[in-house]
Order: sequence, then C-alpha cells, then structure tokens
Amino acid sequence: MNKLAIWWQTLRPRTLPAALGPVMLGQSLVATGHFSWAVAGFCLLCALALQLAVNLANDLFDGLAGVDQPDRLGPTRALQAGLLDAGELRAGLALTLGIAVATGLWLVIVGHWLLLVLGGLAVLGVLGYSGGRRPYANRGLGEVAVWLFFGPVAVLGSLLAQQSPIPAHAYLAAVLMGLPVAAILVVNNLRDRHTDARAGKITLAVRLGKRRTRLLFATLTVGPLLPSLPLQLPPWAWLAWGVTGLVALGLNRRLWRRDGAALNPLLGQAALYSLMVAGWLILRFVIAAA
Repeated sequence: MNKLAIWWQTLRPRTLPAALGPVMLGQSLVATGHFSWAVAGFCLLCALALQLAVNLANDLFDGLAGVDQPDRLGPTRALQAGLLDAGELRAGLALTLGIAVATGLWLVIVGHWLLLVLGGLAVLGVLGYSGGRRPYANRGLGEVAVWLFFGPVAVLGSLLAQQSPIPAHAYLAAVLMGLPVAAILVVNNLRDRHTDARAGKITLAVRLGKRRTRLLFATLTVGPLLPSLPLQLPPWAWLAWGVTGLVALGLNRRLWRRDGAALNPLLGQAALYSLMVAGWLILRFVIAAA
C-alpha cells in the first residue's frame, strides 16, 4: 500500500455518515431567517474533522496502550500493523484537531459563546476516549459520550451556530439522533469484547455480555422510531418510517447472527443507518410538521 492508501484506510471514511447526519438534522431545524450556508458548511467541516480526529486518536492511543494486538478482529490499525508510526499519527491528529478548532472558533465568533464550551468538551472527548491515564472508554462510558456529542451537542450546537432559537421539539430530535450513532460503537465493542477484556479495557459490551449488548443495539436502532407511533402523519411519512424500520430490523437480524470479524461490515452499515435516521427525523420534525 502507498502512503495515500494507508492514510485513507486509517482515517476510516466509512464512519463519516455518523458526523454528517446530526449536522444535517440540526441545520434543518434552524428557524426561518437565521440560516446561513457558510455557517452550515463550517458546522459540517468541524464535525467531519472531529470524526477523523477521533479515528486517528483511537488508532494512536490504543496502539500505544497495547490494546491492539496481532489477533485484532477489526479493520487494520495503522500503528499496530506498522503502517504508520506514532509521530505520523500525532501529526495527523494535530492537523484534524487544528481544523476542528479553527472552524469551531469561527462558529463561536459568528454564533454563540456556548459553542466555546461545547467545542472544548468535544476536543476533550476526542482525546479522553482512549487517551490519557484513565480513558473513559475503559470505564464503559464510550456509548454515552457518543450519544451526547453526536446527539444533543451536534444538533443543538448547529442551532446555536446559526443564532437560531431552539424550538422545544429540537431537544427530542437531538436526543433521538444520538441513539443510532451510539449503536455504531456498540457493534465495534461487541466484536472486540474478548480482546478488550484481556487488555483491561472494560467497555459496555464487556460489562453487559453478548446477549444484553445485542439488546442494547436493538434499543438504540429502533428507539428513534418509537416516539412517532402515537402521531398522525401523512401516508408518505409512514412509508418512510416503515422503510427505516425494515432497515433497522435487517441490521439487528445480522447482528444476532454474527460475531467476531463477521461484524465488521455492520460498522459501515450502521453508520449509513444513522444517516438514514437523520433523514427520517428531518421528515418527522420539519417536513411532516410543516
């Protein structure tokens, strides 16, 4: 592999839909008269840069901590496989975080001061997930952090960046949006539960075991659809709801039938499903409610 191909693999572009969906949802909830395409673009760039940064940080810190071993079941990690050294990964992490910080500061200037707090927490979240002396991923908090940053922080932060009032339904939309994104990490941790436990990385999957982790995945993937059941929606909206539900059921069926390395394809599929859920929530809270 040449360097470009190695970096492309290391950045894990299949995870990017997870960053795209929450920003799309947040921008769709912006009040009339407050929307700016420039702000929307910077929100998207910041979210994508943070996603790439966390991918690089996990590769770097898990490799240095010895979590990644030759019998790793997931996609190849650059440091563990010797494809990139720690210095190169640190440079890539600094670049992606630098882009996120620069775009985030611009959003603070044109948006709301609270974005400075949210952005600071996001950077700490990237570095603290698997880095530092006590990574919070090792304490079973990874899924909670993903839900928080890809749900409430990303969706409501998009509204603050646009200087838009936050309608009541935006809070529910933000809570629901984080669920399918957290489900992506559930797949990852279910696959790695044995090697993580051996390395002392006590993820939620290690704590819950195989069966309850799969039930958690079902909750996170089907959960965003359930609050719509009591509503009176147009037939086309129910059709979109049904299609989204069928995709969720398909994901769960494959998750229950697979284990180990066979779960790898579900990572990209779950990321795409989170984007699909973002589309459904836009239909539910914006288009069908108009």
